[in-house]
Amino acid sequence: MNADSKSWAGRYEVEIDDSQKILKVDHDRLADVVRSVLAAEKCVSASISLAIVDNETIHDLNARYLQHDYPTDVLSFLLEEEVDPASLPISKGSPRGQGKRLEGEIVFSAEMAKQMAAKYRWQPLDELTLYVVHGLLHLCGYDDVSRKEETLMRKREREVLADWGLSPHYAEPA
Repeated sequence: MNADSKSWAGRYEVEIDDSQKILKVDHDRLADVVRSVLAAEKCVSASISLAIVDNETIHDLNARYLQHDYPTDVLSFLLEEEVDPASLPISKGSPRGQGKRLEGEIVFSAEMAKQMAAKYRWQPLDELTLYVVHGLLHLCGYDDVSRKEETLMRKREREVLADWGLSPHYAEPA
């Protein structure tokens, strides 16, 4: 890991609520992942909550907020966003989190991570790390609705995960 954890002190708050009993999760690692992504995205500051749940809980949330009647891997909720005027102008090609102050919540399923890790042949904690990175990139302004945006988001995921010695295992956009 190449980011200095001392540089994160006070800028990035991370709270973790782990209500599932499916996987033993390294909370410190996930908090460090959050901080490193925010630093890589050049966010000014952030308050991020992570909620680690089971498939039943994420299914309920997915139905309630997105009207999708099935469990999913990760949901992101941007609660507040502000751009620091001192960071302007932001050049094209800059990280999408640059200059932002963020408040958000990322909810992800440990049960889904366990299932997908078996499918893609890597560790469940690595799959959870992917979910955290994916959720944070959404909060920073990346999207995966169009093929072009999904390709850009997947590229950024791979770059960030490489800092953790990880190479994502998932089906690439067609």
